[in-house]
Amino acid sequence: MSTPDAVQEISDWLIDQGLSEGGYDDLLAGFCEKLNSAGIIVQRSMMAMRTLHPTIDARGFVWRRGADVDIDNFTTDRGPTKAFLDSPLAYLLQNPDIREVRRPLTGPNATFDFPILEGLRDEGVTDYMIMKVPFKVASLAGYESGMLISWASDAPDGFSPTCITALRRLAPRLALVMSNRLLREVTINVLDTYVGHQAGERILSGEISRGSLRQIDAAILLMDFRGYTALTDRTEGAHMAALLNEYFERIVPPVLDRGGEILKFMGDGVLATFSLKDLQDDMVCLTALNAAIEALNNVQAWNAEREASGASVMELDVAAHLGRVQFGNVGAGNRLDFTVIGSAVNEASRIEALSDELDHHLLVSEAFAAAATQCTGRLISVGRHRLRGVSRDQELFTVDY
Repeated sequence: MSTPDAVQEISDWLIDQGLSEGGYDDLLAGFCEKLNSAGIIVQRSMMAMRTLHPTIDARGFVWRRGADVDIDNFTTDRGPTKAFLDSPLAYLLQNPDIREVRRPLTGPNATFDFPILEGLRDEGVTDYMIMKVPFKVASLAGYESGMLISWASDAPDGFSPTCITALRRLAPRLALVMSNRLLREVTINVLDTYVGHQAGERILSGEISRGSLRQIDAAILLMDFRGYTALTDRTEGAHMAALLNEYFERIVPPVLDRGGEILKFMGDGVLATFSLKDLQDDMVCLTALNAAIEALNNVQAWNAEREASGASVMELDVAAHLGRVQFGNVGAGNRLDFTVIGSAVNEASRIEALSDELDHHLLVSEAFAAAATQCTGRLISVGRHRLRGVSRDQELFTVDY
């Protein structure tokens, strides 16, 4: 196949990829395989781009002929390594006006000004090229993104001028597909971060009309920090926000790790659910109760560390309830909130409010206790109590954790 025909065929394939969903790894692998089929010999290719995610700053993919694509997520707390700082990738990022680096690795013009090039030469690479294709993701003002793509050839004479021209023409087309997929990824990341995974999926599926609600039978955990208001009054705002985040780090993972959903952060409170859809009530209740106990133990252990250093602490109260809630869009006009409402949520709030009065950090409702048959031996009655706004008294329980 002539190179112009190959460029057109690969361009058409990229258009098809841009109109469909798929992973970055499959896209890179397919692209490199088509290059090789067209006579543009590639032994190795690397593709990287920044993303918008609370813990991931950038993603990298490395394709090698005959092997699976390696994927690396660069987390926000992971500093740049010396290998990265000495790489052609970092060089392009640090020099906005430079879009391309090419280095022959054999012959009289062989150049090894980046440490990675010697390693590639030892692997049989004869020619190396990396390109930067900047692009913006939607209308995220000031958000710098784009694609970095490198190719390493082991053809005896490296990349011919015709091959280089083809790669320069194809890189922006590949970047266009990447930007489309990155936009979807960013959208999903933002929704997962701010409304939760299940709510995000429903919003993306078109459930954005006011009053669009769905009934969910679920175990409910309402977690709240005792002493938050008093501590806020004597703590500077930015420090208080950082402290609250540290506390949330102790109570959110136990829920998510067990398949629960964080529906709401309410100041110092967290509303979480465990759906009854796929598991028996007793298993869901056991899972939810174990999540609550782990969260309480995490906070208790961290408070002990803080008290030892003279720092202020907050104690965690948790109410565990079982019931039917309405989950969906509530609001006015075009400003909506994806939230959960219903009497079960109100009852959980009333139960949690009794924690201080009853001197227990974990209170379990009558309905939850009745369903949690696998937890019967662990539940300890704390008597019958009137819940504000609820017509009848109900028995509450706690757990010796």
